[in-house]
Amino acid sequence: MEIRKVTALYFSPTGGTAAYAEAVASALAAEHETVDLTGPEAREKEYRFGGDELVIIGAPVYAGRLPPVKGLLTNLHGCRTPAVYLVSYGNRAFDDALLEEKELCDARGFIGIAASAWIAPHTFSAKIGAGRPDEADRAKVRAFAEKVRDILRGELRGTSVSVPGGHPYCPVKRMPFHPEGSEACVRCGRCAAVCPVRAISRSAPEKTDAEKCIDCLACVRVCSVRARNVYRPPLAQIGAGCEAHFLTPRKEPEFFF
Repeated sequence: MEIRKVTALYFSPTGGTAAYAEAVASALAAEHETVDLTGPEAREKEYRFGGDELVIIGAPVYAGRLPPVKGLLTNLHGCRTPAVYLVSYGNRAFDDALLEEKELCDARGFIGIAASAWIAPHTFSAKIGAGRPDEADRAKVRAFAEKVRDILRGELRGTSVSVPGGHPYCPVKRMPFHPEGSEACVRCGRCAAVCPVRAISRSAPEKTDAEKCIDCLACVRVCSVRARNVYRPPLAQIGAGCEAHFLTPRKEPEFFF
């Protein structure tokens, strides 16, 4: 089939999913569009795609599920639009997240022609998944894109790709800790600007709305004075616990067609 336009859409607070979604899009089309759904303003817009377009849809895995963000993909609308479903995770498992993404998007008029799960740096550890995507991952991106290209040379099937996962989905797990600001906070507002769920107030950036926070730690990474962190328990302690279980062995991407 003839594809008129390729678009990569992704929710990616710390950049791991974005790296893979953009790499796949670039491997498929030198000229493509990107839509970053990380900011709440972007998710509030409506996005519509036709049957002659290809959409790459990416999201990170949070404890085996899609991020618990209200309306994460609800404003995407396809019309028998071929789609590539993509998740990234921190070397543990993607559990039901890819199935959840596929079923949400299938219900919105997309037809999954391929799906994939990739390893990205872990939210709570600088060691798990460090440096990924690396050259080996990039080579697999190219191989994955070539297979997608082969599928597009044929006729679009009426059924979507099958992916692992089960029903009911594993329960949504909310972390019992959240990042906070210390006395070193200079109220620059950068943390509030990058928060994908408006859990940080510009007028009181040292605080975090625990009901909204999804523990993506984008605010911790963007703080130029290192005033923002997880203090109870310390983030280093959380990371060490994750490293004891998920640092090795190295997991490789998985593809589904």
